[in-house]
Amino acid sequence: MASDFFAAQDQARSNTTLLVLLFALAVITLLILTNVLLIITLGLMQPEQYQLLLKPQDPDWLKQLPWQMIGGVSLLVFAIIAAVVSIKQAELSQGGQVVAKALGGRLVDHQYSDSKQQRLLNCVEEMAIAAGVPVPPVYLLPESSINAFAAGYSPADAVIGVTQGCLELLDRDQLQGVIAHEFSHILNGDMRLNIRLIALLHGIEFIGHSGYFLLRSMGRRTTVALGSSKSKDNGGGILGLALGLMVLGYLGTFFGRLIKAAVSRQREFLADASAVQFTRNPSGIAGALKAIGGAAYGSKVKHPNADEMSHLFFGEALSRWSSIFATHPPLQQRIKRLDPSWNGVFPTQAQLTQQSSDQTVVAPQSKPQKAAALLATLPALLLHSGRHAASAPALCCACLIQTEHQARQWAIVKALGDHQLLQQVDKLYDEVRPLSGRQKLQLLQLAVPAVKQLSEAQFVEFQQLCQNLSQCDGKEDLLEWTLLSWLQHCVGSQFDKSLLHRRDQSSRLEQIQQPALALLSLCAQQANAEQLQQQAWSNGLQVLGLAVDTERPAISFSQLTAQLPALIHSTPRLKQQLWLMLKTAIQADQRVNDQEAMLVQALALLLEIPVGLDPLST
Repeated sequence: MASDFFAAQDQARSNTTLLVLLFALAVITLLILTNVLLIITLGLMQPEQYQLLLKPQDPDWLKQLPWQMIGGVSLLVFAIIAAVVSIKQAELSQGGQVVAKALGGRLVDHQYSDSKQQRLLNCVEEMAIAAGVPVPPVYLLPESSINAFAAGYSPADAVIGVTQGCLELLDRDQLQGVIAHEFSHILNGDMRLNIRLIALLHGIEFIGHSGYFLLRSMGRRTTVALGSSKSKDNGGGILGLALGLMVLGYLGTFFGRLIKAAVSRQREFLADASAVQFTRNPSGIAGALKAIGGAAYGSKVKHPNADEMSHLFFGEALSRWSSIFATHPPLQQRIKRLDPSWNGVFPTQAQLTQQSSDQTVVAPQSKPQKAAALLATLPALLLHSGRHAASAPALCCACLIQTEHQARQWAIVKALGDHQLLQQVDKLYDEVRPLSGRQKLQLLQLAVPAVKQLSEAQFVEFQQLCQNLSQCDGKEDLLEWTLLSWLQHCVGSQFDKSLLHRRDQSSRLEQIQQPALALLSLCAQQANAEQLQQQAWSNGLQVLGLAVDTERPAISFSQLTAQLPALIHSTPRLKQQLWLMLKTAIQADQRVNDQEAMLVQALALLLEIPVGLDPLST
């Protein structure tokens, strides 16, 4: 499964290249047409030059063009488009939550959720644990249609958005299929591509908005213009310019929709197929697509921002007058791929309303069901605490308490926290203490949405508290290091955007060789004997294609922290090589102890490698 996602992420990077090329072609075309428009409407050429324009075969044709004016206009238009794109990117740099809120989404909180919202949150949690990624915050859109989306730059930044219609009209299997589809977009690397698509298309559509604004401005000044002879002389040219810019704007919109269609449609087929791999239940996602066909509102989204974000959704969010602009494949075609025996009949609205209360679950051997079974083994008090903003920090602190240093750590909690936090930690510690490291790691995954509700000041204080608790014994511990790194990666990134994995910075091993060797050395150090450590080191070097006599550096968890960003910002193919290196090193002695298993799970989470519940089996 993991290798499938590595390949899919590589394909997403190729689609980014296609997007940039199509965008460049659209911008060049618009620059040329804008220049022609300005030359014609504003009289920027002599009469003989206009006559020459009609004779491109003339040898002096190119020489007579006003190149200085053309260069200035092109530079100005390009600068405006670049500025608009940059502003939009800055707006979207806040991450997936900005997209969710722009579509009218409201954060779904466990504390205030009803039974159907609780079912949705459970589906999302199970899928995140199954995929080996942070649990994303969930937003509910007040739309009666059946639709959903995933948005963000990376798994650490992702959010899931679901319409009210999904909760009202889908049963649990179908809802799980929709969530699996959206998680596929997260794991396949589609979200970053989709965010870039929004910003770039906003830039080329801005020209049309300029023409519309100019035309409206002229309408307000019509009376003044009629009373001025000078205005009469210039009014025709300005009116022509405004109308021409609007035409160019529609052309930009045309380009934009073609680009969205070209980039998006095949990604939907891949996400459908990946969802089936996850759930082992093609009838779930197929049933959700059939429900769209039978629902009164289909998958249409009424929010005014749905147009520019239509490619994010599970189903076609807008009505299209031509299929060439569709961001999704035809509904019937998607269903037939998942259910070849389908008879073409959609369920009725009444049938959908009746089935939505169905609580059946996906096949027992599916990844979400295995995740659900794992979560069921955790104490209910801890699950409840991790899901609520008021108690999630206490759960993280409880995971850091060690019996032999308990008194000193209680004092730290009391000094840097408050009496209520101390009581919560004390209450949770007895439940946390018997758990394995990997179970604590699963609790940390679940706690991400709740901890993300802290303000920046609250998070800084909480982070400092966790650091003091982990440093209490003066020793390094894998769980302590993982928790601190996890908080910084998943929660700190929403306050410091430089931590987000927004673009790949390294594509060759040479660029990250030292961090990769540090990672390999840390894995090798987990073996019990020096001979086994050397074997793990040699096996890892072989995967990297490096000489067997490469010196093994001494490395600590704290030193690895500084190396993580370079590894996180690597290309999918390079991460695949790193992952194979890790597995080979850990399995060098044919045995995997609890410490090694937890280290692998932690590194997969931190490096954003979607390897699921049992990383070493993938």
